[in-house]
Amino acid sequence: MFEVITGSRLPLCDGTSRRDFLRAGLFALPGLGGLGGLAGGVRASDPAAAGPAVRDKSVVFLFLAGGPSQYETFDPKPDGPDGHTSIKGHIPTALPGVRFASYLPKLAGLADRLTVVRSFQTKHSEHDGAHKQMMTADLTVQDGRPITAPGLGAVYARAAGATNPATGLPRHALVPPTTRNAKGRAGFNGSYEGVVAGCQPALLGTSFSPFEMAAPASEGAVEQKKRGRQNKTEPAAPDPLAVFVPGVPLPQLDGRLDLLKQLDTLDRRADSAGAMGRLDTFTARAADLLRTGSVRNALDLSLEAPATVRAYDTEHFPNWNCDDNSKFVRSGPSVGFSLGRQLLMARRLCEAGAGFVTVVCANWDFHARKGIPNTPEGMGVFGPPLDHAVSAFLDDVRARGLEDKILLVVTGEFGRSGLDKNLGRHHHPKSCPLVLAGGGLRHGQVVGQTDRRGSEPAADPIGIADLHATILHTLLDVGRLRGDAAAPAAVLDRATNGTPIRELFS
Repeated sequence: MFEVITGSRLPLCDGTSRRDFLRAGLFALPGLGGLGGLAGGVRASDPAAAGPAVRDKSVVFLFLAGGPSQYETFDPKPDGPDGHTSIKGHIPTALPGVRFASYLPKLAGLADRLTVVRSFQTKHSEHDGAHKQMMTADLTVQDGRPITAPGLGAVYARAAGATNPATGLPRHALVPPTTRNAKGRAGFNGSYEGVVAGCQPALLGTSFSPFEMAAPASEGAVEQKKRGRQNKTEPAAPDPLAVFVPGVPLPQLDGRLDLLKQLDTLDRRADSAGAMGRLDTFTARAADLLRTGSVRNALDLSLEAPATVRAYDTEHFPNWNCDDNSKFVRSGPSVGFSLGRQLLMARRLCEAGAGFVTVVCANWDFHARKGIPNTPEGMGVFGPPLDHAVSAFLDDVRARGLEDKILLVVTGEFGRSGLDKNLGRHHHPKSCPLVLAGGGLRHGQVVGQTDRRGSEPAADPIGIADLHATILHTLLDVGRLRGDAAAPAAVLDRATNGTPIRELFS
């Protein structure tokens, strides 16, 4: 089973608001990024079909929403002053002389397949605006200000075509984090409204909106959690295969479409031009693709090899519970941490023709105040699944011959300050973790360095515009785009406003 969603988000430390969500099982409503977005993509695939400038490559953009600490990940500062070094120490990696925080032993062993950028910095210190900046490269964005710049995935989709003509799959996808509480109710394990807002197409039009979907948490995990509470014992690790059951039955799908038709009827009363009437054809085409075609197969994780499912599994790691009011309760393991399933879904989407897949892992926000965890508490929960899931992804794409075709980007909206007396770290945009792998680029290196305190680049900072240029130069032949009089201005601007990280291309 899989779900296309719009979501209620848990608050981060700045109180980012929650919004009510419609959970339609298979489809979200038109205009909310689900079936409507897919239908729009089918409609737009003709005028925005992929041209010769589009390379046979994809990007998985893993966004660690909340602000991951550079010290507790890829820049532990072994010789840093007190408070400016990894709180749990550091370990050697496969790159001589390079050390990672001890929370990441598997990734340390794969460091020769990574590029760690230690001179990366962002510009905004609050979550919502920083999320939007990361996706749009608009450094003037502030909290509450309307977004006018399109998200990077939408820019790519404008160049490549809203859907893959061979499979019907949307080029631009968003895979959010999900969990379930002990009663089996669906929820989200973090706030990422700004990420979703930053992914939107703005002036490019809704046809390039992200196809937002998520696999539900394991029903086996829910049952294990119930038994654990009843017996007052810690539940055993769930069977990861319990997640992957066949897709929604067709009668249930038909019910969703009936609901869409009813709402479309209401909208038509205000549509003197008849645009909603024309939408029906595209909605039907999108639904047909999802019922019978390769799109549905891409989303049906029950088709995945059991050994691969187990390799990605992160549900066995301890996590916080999500109570009935969607608040974190630090009282034991959760019913499932979704990052492994998200990255597996991202790989399947890329194989099926998606070109830009944003995967969100939230809530990396460890202030040690107002119920927010401190650094060792937070990293003890979030570090092991990150290490495991990303390592599984890297091994999987190599085994499948996709390592040169899929570029993985791992970053957040900003990094963290030195430790305070409560072992908390606070928002710090001058030094932000950034790691890249695959995509046919040069890896096995560290680019740039931070100062002795790990607080900012020692020289030559790399910014968001540079990261976006790097990604677009990987996905597109920018030289050909420059020579194409019909090339979209938004694409050319984003590809050329920054400078690609030269060490990746040399």
